[in-house]
Amino acid sequence: MLAVYVALMICTMAPVVAMQAGADMSVLIWLVFGLVIVKAVLLVDHFMEMKHAPPWGGWRMAAQGWAVVVVSVLAGIHLVG
Repeated sequence: MLAVYVALMICTMAPVVAMQAGADMSVLIWLVFGLVIVKAVLLVDHFMEMKHAPPWGGWRMAAQGWAVVVVSVLAGIHLVG
């Protein structure tokens, strides 16, 4: 459980550290996009107790898959609009 919290803290602080290091805005956008997906998958896996799901049913993949779809759709809407 501590590893999940440490991973979430790293995902939260990475864009701030990159920004202070002088990263370009396009790099920051893709970094945040990737880290949002990582955080969503970690949160689904940990807090929905999907780590105990049977591996043969695809439940874990289905539960984590919604995060990637939602973030991608929102990014597409933002890019078009």
